[in-house]
Amino acid sequence: MPPWTTEFEDAVTPHFAHLRTYCRYLTANAWEAEDLFQDVMLRAYQHFRKAGEFRHPRSLLYKIARNLTIDAHRRRRSVHVPVDEAMQHPTHDPNYATVRGMMEWMAETLSEREVEMLMLAEVLGYSYLDIAQRLGCTVPAVKMVLHRSKSTLRKRTAASYETGFRPERPGPVRQAGERALAVDRWTDALMRLG
Repeated sequence: MPPWTTEFEDAVTPHFAHLRTYCRYLTANAWEAEDLFQDVMLRAYQHFRKAGEFRHPRSLLYKIARNLTIDAHRRRRSVHVPVDEAMQHPTHDPNYATVRGMMEWMAETLSEREVEMLMLAEVLGYSYLDIAQRLGCTVPAVKMVLHRSKSTLRKRTAASYETGFRPERPGPVRQAGERALAVDRWTDALMRLG
């Protein structure tokens, strides 16, 4: 094994987890994030072979990821496909778009725990006891969270129809990547249910 390979691995390995999270943040799904991660590693390795060492490896890896994402966006933006042709594409699924939109709206409106309890109760038909056991809480807590979640969704829907805008919901702000993972997980589950 060439000596620069070991040096490269020592320089980038501690940053894998952070880079994977950042790639997930920059892309739309896990597949694209993994492709981006691999492209970043390839570019970083090529740079390492030319330059010899990294002064700030994490910054360089983030910069490469960001630049690759920008380049990909520019390439996609220049491709125009007629609507009729796009509708014939096998991956076009209007139901997926609807489900994904609903899950994104719920993720913006509710906390991840609230969405999970609501999906388990209303979509999968879990009992309050089953939800409590699965999530490690009490049955009254499940009832309270479900009541609050449904009330919040009703108010949010009514407010958007009456005023035409969405009021901001106070509370902790989650990372975009975490919310996207939850949305992906529940969208996939709903699509499998049919």
